[in-house]
Amino acid sequence: MKNKKNKIYWLCGIIGAICFGIGDWLLGYVDPTVVNASFSVIKAGHGAEYDLSKITITLLLGVVGVPFLMLGCVKMAEFVKEDRKRRLFRFWMALLPVGWLMIHFTVSVSICVYSWGMQTLTGNMAEKLASDLLQRMQPTQIVSYLFAGIPLVLLPVYVLGGKTFLKKQSQAFTPALWMLLFSVLKFVLPPSPFSNGMDTFCMNAGMIIWFAYLMMAKDGKKQAEQ
Repeated sequence: MKNKKNKIYWLCGIIGAICFGIGDWLLGYVDPTVVNASFSVIKAGHGAEYDLSKITITLLLGVVGVPFLMLGCVKMAEFVKEDRKRRLFRFWMALLPVGWLMIHFTVSVSICVYSWGMQTLTGNMAEKLASDLLQRMQPTQIVSYLFAGIPLVLLPVYVLGGKTFLKKQSQAFTPALWMLLFSVLKFVLPPSPFSNGMDTFCMNAGMIIWFAYLMMAKDGKKQAEQ
């Protein structure tokens, strides 16, 4: 019974990652030509022809996805054996969706400002606006990536260190690994909206694969029986 209940949490995690993933795909499926060397996400496809309604959908899906992703992430703490480490892991896993949303938000807003500038002003002014905004949001982005990155690193450290009920082989599906693999595709595939979309989608792809693994695995059997 408890095993089935856990699967509800993993399903919630998948739903949350899909919500974020759809939004990231809407942001990333564009012409990937570089417009400014200092822009990591803003591309030529975010110019005057970019539909700003995609920003509205992206932000909405991000807000909807947070509670679902939160449920899946926090539940993972129950795989940790020791109480102190379990509390620490739960703390960081609770921060992961917060970082996820803020990254989502700052990227969306920067693209929105650039695209709006290209549609309303001039190319130089659009770049200046986006550049100034990104500079002001940089501290927030750094903290957000820490919120999202630390728990993703902590997960394999705990599993490989035998601190959880998960098998070490489970790390073949760990989110960080698949995020890296999907991100590398942009260097393997020819530059295109698809390869750029996969790059922006990679973080969510890693989470989807991980939660899907938890749905099917029996690693948590001992923990579930407690």
